[in-house]
Formats: sequence, structure tokens, C-alpha cells
Amino acid sequence: MEYREAIMAAWLMNIGRFLDEGAQGLVRRCGKVLEACLDTEKLLGILSGEPEYEAERRLAEEAFHLSLWESEASEKLAKGRNLTSVFSRVTVKDQARPQKMYYSIKKESPGAVFPREEGSDEERKKLALEFIEELRSLEHHLPESWADFIVVFDGLLRKYAWCITASDYEGEDVSLYNQSRIAGAAAACMLRSRDPEGRHFKLVVGDFSGIQNYVFSVANVSEKGVAKRLRARSFYVDVAVSAIAQDIIFRFDLTQNHILMLTGGKFYLLLPNTEDSDRLLEAIEREIEESFLSLFKGQIAIHLAWITMGPEGLKDYSRSVTEIMRVLGDKKSRAFHHSLTDEKGWTEDKFNLYEELAGKHVCRSCLRELTDRDRNHCANCAMQTEIGARLPRTRYLSYYRGEREGTYHIYGDYWIGLWPEFRRDGAFLTEQINGTGLPDEARGAPVKIRYMANYIPVDDQGEVMTFQDMAEAARGAKRLAVLKADVDTLGYIFADGLRTGKRHFGTISRVNTMSRFLEIFFSGYVNEVLTRDRAYRNVYSVFSGGDDLFLIGPWDVMPGLAEKISRDFRDFAAKNPALTISAAVSVFQPREHIANMAELSEKSLKYVKNHTVRELYPGKTGRDGVRFLGQLFSWEDLGRQLEIWERLARLLERKLVSTNTLKRIGTYSRMYREFLMSHDVMSLMFEPLFHYDRQRNYGELENRKERQKDEDLRWFLDDYVGDLSENAADLRVIKKNLFFAEAAVACGMNLTKEERG
Repeated sequence: MEYREAIMAAWLMNIGRFLDEGAQGLVRRCGKVLEACLDTEKLLGILSGEPEYEAERRLAEEAFHLSLWESEASEKLAKGRNLTSVFSRVTVKDQARPQKMYYSIKKESPGAVFPREEGSDEERKKLALEFIEELRSLEHHLPESWADFIVVFDGLLRKYAWCITASDYEGEDVSLYNQSRIAGAAAACMLRSRDPEGRHFKLVVGDFSGIQNYVFSVANVSEKGVAKRLRARSFYVDVAVSAIAQDIIFRFDLTQNHILMLTGGKFYLLLPNTEDSDRLLEAIEREIEESFLSLFKGQIAIHLAWITMGPEGLKDYSRSVTEIMRVLGDKKSRAFHHSLTDEKGWTEDKFNLYEELAGKHVCRSCLRELTDRDRNHCANCAMQTEIGARLPRTRYLSYYRGEREGTYHIYGDYWIGLWPEFRRDGAFLTEQINGTGLPDEARGAPVKIRYMANYIPVDDQGEVMTFQDMAEAARGAKRLAVLKADVDTLGYIFADGLRTGKRHFGTISRVNTMSRFLEIFFSGYVNEVLTRDRAYRNVYSVFSGGDDLFLIGPWDVMPGLAEKISRDFRDFAAKNPALTISAAVSVFQPREHIANMAELSEKSLKYVKNHTVRELYPGKTGRDGVRFLGQLFSWEDLGRQLEIWERLARLLERKLVSTNTLKRIGTYSRMYREFLMSHDVMSLMFEPLFHYDRQRNYGELENRKERQKDEDLRWFLDDYVGDLSENAADLRVIKKNLFFAEAAVACGMNLTKEERG
């Protein structure tokens, strides 16, 4: 049975959803490109169902059905060929399914993945024509191998067919791009496996364990080069798991479409269940353990887990992911098991990390590795400093098997190059970072687009800003803030959020469609926000990808950035109330240890997940909110308070209101919160105190209002202060502005002076 032609037939089986001429028309029009690595006559024979290729045709059709998994439907559900947002299908518990939303038909970009309106069929035809033209343009730049061709074809299909629905029926929310590449992977697995019981597939997961401890254990912020090593460590998490994923598919002689997901320090692979697949995976697992034990002395680990699946494992892929995560949890509980033990028990000599201590001292950066006394930094930290310095100028990331000049060792025989421009130098894969189009010299080369939230702020002279520089850029108090956020209950959403009645729609293509869109939002769109919005030009992206983010910047802009990301995420997720974000904005002095920032921010985010203010949000148990200055806000309340903070700051700057006036309002706010939470009548003293304060001290303000007719002052007296105390003693009326006034006062004052208590 022909290997490549059957796989390509599976890729193309559903291409008629995009191209009116169908798969055979594509092959005929682009034959010169396909002939470089395929027998196009055989491919056409398979697609047309010629008797000679009946077995290959059946296999391609089976792979197509496995990738889409639809039951028979009596009527069409989708409107036209626009992809329905997969987030429109998600429901939590008894929630009704939200209204469907659709993607416009256009080339993929971070800004395009916001579902809004339908595109016309004319837009599809125009996009299809551009796809054919770009594929045909490779006639003069032919890929050099089958593996290279798959990278190129995958990139083109992603660029043009991401927004096309794979079906008019149940698969209306499955991207044609995802369905096609998985059909190709399934066909390859079935060709290679031939398992008599039909269990043709191995689902493999790789997980980088201890990401936060590794990224943030960079000694103290006073050590020179710490910012470079911080971004280098975050970057290393991505490239290390990527290199291992590349190694596995290389050893199995597979192509890039067998990597189902690669983000956030984790990958999923679909491999064939062959006679020696378990043995090969066990050997790779041992090599990974030995490598990371040697390089990092057990500080970090990459765990590998796998399960065997039949067709049902692709249909109920959500259950398969749940199952493999249980296996992964067991592997994590036995970290370095192969390396540290044998049949007799512990291998004691493996616990001797250093045999020679003479002339050595602890690295000043990581405080973990030993180095020669004439050197301040260990080899790992020295390499990280170099990588961190090059990352701001890196536009292309190239992967090599074997060392090349100017490259860095990652794992095993895998090295990476960080280049400001594209180069053809033997790389088996190159990733263009946040690119919008490949240069002509990259045509036909194995290059793909990779979204990466790698924004690094620079000053007016083009120098990378330090943490102190970022703090100095803040209005008022010169402090930093960390924004840490992630998607709520995402594990539940993947496991059960795609269930409707007795039907579970968590198929492999649908789950991967959802995963890829989340990656585009957090890696691509968040990076665009930081890059293009001048309000956030001084914010540093430590990491953002998968379903979470960690950003550092001037404290004054971070609450607004958090609110914007949450608001945009709702639009991205088809305005589905089941998909929300929780966040914590934590303020620090600029010389605070980065590890301490990370730890406290993580605790604050967990607090948001597990707590609520019942008096303000009855029936809410946590999540879908933000914590700032010690208080919990709903996203709607934070948005309203942001405007109040700015108006209070303007009043202070123009000396229309004194700091003492605002401090007293903060005191009344604290007493009001105590009254709401404890019902202590003594706390009700805020009401007469507030009344007396207004009678005695607001006369001058009232007169100034009459004299100057100032808009901000009128707002403060008539709208803000007037609303704070009205019916505040009535427990049936919650005064949110009064509840949050202490935080508003603190924010307003810190926006206008350099240091406040």
C-alpha cells in the first residue's frame, strides 16, 4: 500500500469544503509541486476511487471519518461555509447553549479569531484562489523532502482554511484545517500500525514540570543580567518541549502534523501503535531523564506519558486526555524513576552531583550550580544570558540536528539558532516569530509561523528596559505590578464542557480546534496588544500562552490591561458566559525578588479562584474576577472603578480636592465594608461622620463648583460623593462605589504622588 499518496488523500478528502474544484482539481492544477514528493497519478487514482487503489481509498475515507466523527444528520446546521466558533458549543452544567457566532473568511491572524459576522461565499472563493496561487508559486521553489512539503502545505492550509467549517452538520465548529491535518496523521498511524484489534494509535503527552520554580529561580534582581536570564528561561521551556516533540516524531519517521498541540510547556502527539512503539518511547523517556538530571541536577523534569487508543479514543478525545493526564500524574510522582533506581533499589552514585569541589563556588546567578572560581556564572546561566540578549532581535528560530556555528544546545542532538533574518543552512524546521508573511527566499523551505508573546519594552534610546526603568515609567508611585491570569475551569471545559445531553462532542479535531484558538489568543493577540497599544508599551511579557499569562509592568497600567484582556477574551470566546478569566494584579517595589513576586501573585490568583464577596456578588463562589490592592472586583466593577480612579487623580492634580478629603472617604469606605460583613452597628458610625464631614468641610468645594463650573468637580460633588452615602445603611441597597472607595482613594493618590501609604 502506498504510504505518502494515501496520507495525502486523507489530507485532501474534505478539501472541497474550501475549493470548488475539489481534491482532484487541486492535484491537477498544482501537479508540478506535488510531483516533487508524490506520485500524482496514484494520488488521483486514490481520490477518484479507481479499483486498483480501493484499499488506499478506503483507508483515506476512514481517516477522514475518524478525524471528523459525525452521526447522520437530517438537516444542515451551519450557515454557508464559515466556521462556527467552537466556543459557541461549550456549556457548563445546566447552562443553555449560547447563540452561535461565526468567523469572517479571511487569512489567519491574531485579530481574525474574534467571531463576529459571516463572510460571503465570494470571500471564500477569493481566499481559495489565493491559496492555489501561493501553492503553485512553489513550482520554482520545490520543497526538498516529504517532511518539508508537509510543513509548507500545513502552513498554507492553516493560513487560508482555518476559518472554513469542516461540515454543514455537527462538525460546523471544527476547522477544516484541523480536521485535514488530523486525518493525515490518522491515516499514517493506520498504515503503520495494522493492529488486529484496531487500536492503531498512541496518544503521547510531554509535560515540563516545575516551570514557575525554574523560570523565577534567577537569584536576586540586583544581579546583573537577571532580566535576560528571566526571558531566556521562559523561552527555554518552550524550545525544550518542542525539541523533544521533534525528536519523537523524527524517530517514528513522522511529519509535523502528528504534533497535535505544543504550547505552555506541554505537547500532545498522535503516533502509530507499532510492535516497538512502547519500547522506543521507554528509551526516549530514559534519555530525557538522564539528560535533564545531568543538565539541571533534578531541578526540572520533562515527563512523558502515553496511552493506546482505538477509534473511540479519537471520538471521545476529551476522555482520552483525562485518561492520559492520570498516567502523567503517576509519572510525576515518580520523577527520575529510571535514572535513580534499578532492580536493586536506589542507584546511590547518581546522588553524587559533583565529584570534584576543589576550586569551585556556587553560581552567583542561580545559586544552584557550581562553577570555577574565576567565573561568576555557571555554563547554563552564561548561555541563558547570551540567549536573553539575542531574543529581542530574534525573528527566526531554527532547529538543527547537530551543532551549527552560533547555535545553542537544547537536548540530545538538538540545537537552536536565533536569527534576525531567514537563512537556509540545513535547519529541519524554522519558526517565523509573529510573522505576517514569509520572505521570498523562504519559499519551499520548512518554515511555519509561530505566535509568541515575546514583547520586551525598550526606552527612547532603544535599550531594553530594566525592572527599575519600568517602575520609573509609572505615574505617581514608582512601583511595578505583576498581572497573572488564566482561563477558569478549563480542565472541566475540555473534559465535559462539550457535552450536550447524552452526546459528547469532545472529538479530537474539535478539541484541537479549541486548543489552537486559545494559543492564538494568549500567544498572538496578547502580544499584539502589548506591541500596538502605546498605553502598554512598558509592559514586559514573561510568558503568555496556552491558557495563562504572566506580565510585569508599571503598576498604574496593569489593572486597565487586565480589564482589557478579560473584555477581549469574552469577545474572542463568542461572548459565552461559560468561558471566563480570573486575574490578580499585585503591586511590588522594583527591587523585589522575582521569585517572591511570582509566589505572591500565584497565591493572589488562587484567592480569586476560591473566594468571593457574598455581599456584592450573592450566589458567586469565586473565579471570573480580579484582585487588586487587596480587594476582589468583578470585571464589570473594575471597569467602572478605573474611570473613577482617573477622575480622582485629576482632581488631586488640579488641587480641586485635598488628599485629606479623600483619605476620610477611604475611612468611611472601610467602615462600610465592616458593617456589610459583620452587621456591627458601631460600624454604622460612618454615616453620621460622613454627614458631618460634608456639612463642615465641603462648603468651599460647593462654592468652587459654583464659581468654576468644573466638570470633574461637579461629578465629584453631585454624582460620586452624593451617591456614596445615600441609603448606605440599608442592607438591601449595596453601594459599590462606597465599598470600593478605599481602593479608589489609594489608587487616585498613588497616581499623583511618588509614594503613598
